[in-house]
Amino acid sequence: MRYIAFLSLVGMVWAQEIPTKGVEVVEFSHGWKPVVVSQGDVNRIVCTVGDVKSVVYSQEKELQVKVDGRNVYVKFVPKEEGGKMKVADFAREIYIECGGEVFQLLLYPKSIPATTTYLKLPYRPDKSKAQQLEKASEYEKVIAELIKSVYMEEVPEGYELKLVNQTVRRFAELDLILYRQYVGDKYVVEEYIINSKMDLTLHEGAFLPYLKAPLAISIVKPLLKEGESTRMIVVARNLDEHR
Repeated sequence: MRYIAFLSLVGMVWAQEIPTKGVEVVEFSHGWKPVVVSQGDVNRIVCTVGDVKSVVYSQEKELQVKVDGRNVYVKFVPKEEGGKMKVADFAREIYIECGGEVFQLLLYPKSIPATTTYLKLPYRPDKSKAQQLEKASEYEKVIAELIKSVYMEEVPEGYELKLVNQTVRRFAELDLILYRQYVGDKYVVEEYIINSKMDLTLHEGAFLPYLKAPLAISIVKPLLKEGESTRMIVVARNLDEHR
């Protein structure tokens, strides 16, 4: 079986590891969706299908919002209460136009680290955009672009995002967690979290027996100390593409 091992991603920083906590996928529905977010840090809301068209919220409810492409950054503004600066714990309403639909979110501030929330539209079985992306360049360039997109927390054009977050293997040395899947036409990109139980040097080939039809593997941080984590991004053939 031919596969490509991407040992490093040019221009990317290992410190940008994504934790398995603090990430939520919100599927569109007509009605309010409660979302727990950080009361002290900057929270990120991502439109998975393109740029955010508009955001509506009340500045009177102590909320700061910045829109940058497909990203909405939200921070709560503390007020003085009893000589201390505090963030009131009531929910804030925010409307975000994403992919032609308006998401209605109720943001509940809690004392937790910064969160990332993905806005997901109902899956539509039109994979023409994914097909166009997969045929746009030569094979190895397409594979590299898919890995880069997932590393940067971006959903490749025409791909469906699925949040899995399930432990698939437990070894004496590490736990392997399938975190997210990005499903296209010919390819599926799988994002794994590796949690080490001892000092380790990771090799892509060691994971081949536990992957389905892998074409490329990239381990973000191959050298781990006990208790550390890293991400592994795998591009595989979509075995369901003709079903």
